[in-house]
Amino acid sequence: MLIDVLVIGAQIGLLYGPLALGIYLAINVLSLPDLTLEGSFGLGGAAAASSLLMGVDPISSLLLGMCAGALAGLVTALLHVILQMNVLLAGILMTTAAWSVSIAVMGTGNVSLVRVDTLFTWAENLGLRNQTASILVAGGVTLIFATFLVWLLHTGYGLATRASGLNIQTARSLGIRTEMHQVLGLMLANSLAAASGALVAQSQGFMDVSIQGGVIVVGLAALTIGTSVIRSDKVAVGVTSVIVGVIIYRCIVALSLRMGIPPNSVRLITALLVFAFIAARIHGKGTLTISGFEGWRARRRKHVQFLENDRVTTLL
Repeated sequence: MLIDVLVIGAQIGLLYGPLALGIYLAINVLSLPDLTLEGSFGLGGAAAASSLLMGVDPISSLLLGMCAGALAGLVTALLHVILQMNVLLAGILMTTAAWSVSIAVMGTGNVSLVRVDTLFTWAENLGLRNQTASILVAGGVTLIFATFLVWLLHTGYGLATRASGLNIQTARSLGIRTEMHQVLGLMLANSLAAASGALVAQSQGFMDVSIQGGVIVVGLAALTIGTSVIRSDKVAVGVTSVIVGVIIYRCIVALSLRMGIPPNSVRLITALLVFAFIAARIHGKGTLTISGFEGWRARRRKHVQFLENDRVTTLL
């Protein structure tokens, strides 16, 4: 049973690996809570599915899906940088628009990909079983993106991008064009999310516009679980942690379903997991190591400081 859960966790989790990488880039590196990633996921799947039905090969379809996601990220970035719109509001608007754009791209709410070649049917034609093909293809694509992201963030451009997300005022004082790094960073993050949508569409053999619903929570769960299990300031370890996190998350979901929990409760389980890991990460260490009145005062000061700093700029 445990082996089956691990296999299912890897098979499904690796499909969402690029999405987790995109969320890591947007939130951990750029410090931008971009919700467009959810819309880009569906948009990437829609663009890939439509191109496959038009006779485009699976690799090019994946790249076209990534381009669609990058365009969505570009629009969000321009709304944020040029129109000075709050990134949360811009992301919500773009995710809403992406739903309609996905339907327009496909011409309908769902399409079947049973009769077309995909990356996974290519692997199966080599004699691989369905599960093995899914793990190898999704794992290979995720590994390529993860390696590229680690390399990019260690270049001069990547260091400037990390500086922009860490402290934008200091980055500007050093002459870094932070707006450019935000625009290109959001484009890359959304292209990764779109790649995940394209992989999911090719893997399941059909594309439905509803697949984008709630995927941002899956990515957040992967980010939260991964960075809680593996803590490090190193980029390579951080990138690895989110991939491990998405596999652990899918293993937990698979185990829950094996235990008889209704499928309709999966999103509730996801939310509870995120709550639990965030609470353990923020409060666990302090609760165990600080005691007494001084400990209470220290926790109280920390809590007040959080309430003072946790403010969102005016949306409009």
